[in-house]
This record gives sequence, C-alpha cells and structure tokens, in this order.
Amino acid sequence: AFSLSLLGTFLVRSGVLTSVHSFASDPERGLFILVFLALVVGGSLILFTLRAPQIRTIGRFDLVSRETSLLVNNVILIVLTVSILGGTLFPIITVALELGKYSVGFPFFNFVFVLLTVPLAIVLGIGQLLRWKQDNFARIQKPLVINAAISIVLALVSVALMPSFSFYAFLGMLMAFWVASATIYSFMQRYKNKGITAASLRSTPVGFYGMHLAHLGVTVFCIGITLTSIYSSEEDVLLKPGESYTMGSYVYRFMGANPITGPNYRGYQGDIVVSRNDIVVALMAPQKRNYFSSNNPMTEAAIDAGLTRDLFVALGEPRGSDGAWTLRLYYKPFIRWIWLGSVIMALGGLLATLDKRYRRFSEAKAMKLATNTAVQTG
Repeated sequence: AFSLSLLGTFLVRSGVLTSVHSFASDPERGLFILVFLALVVGGSLILFTLRAPQIRTIGRFDLVSRETSLLVNNVILIVLTVSILGGTLFPIITVALELGKYSVGFPFFNFVFVLLTVPLAIVLGIGQLLRWKQDNFARIQKPLVINAAISIVLALVSVALMPSFSFYAFLGMLMAFWVASATIYSFMQRYKNKGITAASLRSTPVGFYGMHLAHLGVTVFCIGITLTSIYSSEEDVLLKPGESYTMGSYVYRFMGANPITGPNYRGYQGDIVVSRNDIVVALMAPQKRNYFSSNNPMTEAAIDAGLTRDLFVALGEPRGSDGAWTLRLYYKPFIRWIWLGSVIMALGGLLATLDKRYRRFSEAKAMKLATNTAVQTG
C-alpha cells in the first residue's frame, strides 16, 4: 500500500499525469521519488525472498470455514487493487505504446468499486459467523436471515431520511448494516453462555476486540463512501454583496470580498454567512491569493467541518464593477466518516497485533529452534 501511494505521488509530481498538482511538477523531484520507490519495492522483495522459506503451514480447512472467507476476501481486495491500478496506468501505457490517447474517469472506478465491494461485504458478514477449519451453513442460517432483515430495515430507514431515494444509496447502506449486524452478533455470541462480565472481558484475547473494531470501521467507511458519493452537491454561482443562494437546506449569503495582504502574497478574502432554518451555522472566509514569487493565483477554500457534513466555499473571479464574484459551493455529507472508518480499521489492526498469543507463539518457536540446535550440536 505504501509503494502504491509512492507510485501515485511520482505520477502527479513528476508530470507524467496531468493533475491538480501540476503547479508542483518537477522532474528532479520525480526522479527522487522514483529512486525512493525502487528502494521500497526492492527492499520489500528482498525481505520476502529471505523469509519465504519460513512461510509454511500444514493446516487444512474445509470449503465452508472462516479460512475460506478470509481467502475470498483477500482475493477480492487484490482484484480491486489491480483494477484501480490498471485504470490509473492505462492512459500512460497506451501513450507509451502509441495506441492513442485515452482517459479513464470516475465512472470506471465507481463501477469497479461497487462491483467488487458488494461481494466483499457479503462474504465479510458471513465469514464472521463461521467457525475455524470446518462448519456448515445450516448452523448459521437463522442468524443470517435475522441479520439480513435488520439490515434491510435499517437501510430503508436511513435512505428515507435522505433528500431523495437512490437504489445505490440503499445498496451501500444495506452492505454497511449487514457488516455491522454480523459484527455485533459475532461479538455477543462469545459471551452468550458466560455473560459480559469484567472477568470475561479480561480473559478475551485482544485480537478478538481488534477484529471486531476493524469490522465496525468497515461499516463507518461504507456509510461515508455511500452517502458522500450519492448525495454530495456543488454549484457555481455569481453573487453580488448582499445576495444569497440556497443549496439544499443551507443558505449562503455573500457579504462581499475585501483586499488582503500576506507575508508573501496579495489577494482577496470573501465573507460568506451560511445559515440553516434562519440560524447561522458558519462564517466562511475563502481567499484568492497571488504569490509574489510565481504570480500564480491560488485558491484557499473555506471549510466548515462537521461529523455529518462538510461545507466548502471557494472564491472564484470578480465579475463587473458592482462587487460581484463567482463562488463555488460544495456540500459533502458524511465525508469525515471515510477517514474515521479508515482510522478505526487501523486501530483495530494495531490492537490485533498487540495480542499476547502471537508473542507466546514466537517464544515457543524460538525455544523449539534452540532445543533442536542444542540436540544437533550436543
């Protein structure tokens, strides 16, 4: 994942791909990132080559088991990664091979993401209820039906609260609640017989909490992706001082733009009052800057962040002598949940690595190796 992030940085910083970061394009910087990328990938491959002989297992598992669900999930994630990587590199490859110029936009990535994340969420919800090594679907048939019914009801209720109905919004919320319900059911099943007590919580391996926390992070991530991609809105408007524009349930009143001077730039700062139901919710001050060094105009968008929505305002260009300016308005519902879900997943993974069972396994393995060495040399 880190190597792919470096690859993306190289593509936009070196100027190979045209992007919003073109102002930072620098072939020398791109060469540095390329060398760093080669070191990271090469180092990883060397480590894998050295450690590969130690990766072995004699364990067996049936087709219906938690191991199978993990395997299927990993395959889907790899296919998703390769698809997005291929879509990103496809225009570069076609130009390099003189096959023409093509562009791959968000419709392709959205299609691939939805196509693969739906089965990913389904398998994730089922896999949590399966036992290790061997199981059968008859045992989990009842909880699967209950979780599906709960997920459908919650998805319908959540979409009904949105400005309009969307099948894709319903599908995304259904997958999110499907994973959440399975996670909660799996957590409660562990304490079904002995109950949730301080002693039972202390005796539970840390990896168990990490796994369920990561799965809840997937739920939060899915909700953020679904609602942001479907219910986001943006508008380009022309407003004079004192005029307002209504977008959704928010009213943006433009109070004017005034000159400003910074340490290394000059520009203008807008004054926008955002209200909802006649109650002021944000005072926003976007800026348009011209830096002395490059004389390139830069836009500093004003952002009012919230747990359930983010409001963005970008100052455009002046129009006429009456103080009118073009403004770009954005409304992004639940966009913070994308990052929040990622943080929760990372915390779940970190928590799982702290499980003492892994250290005990490593210590036992080291003692066995030391014993075998002593026997051979003794």
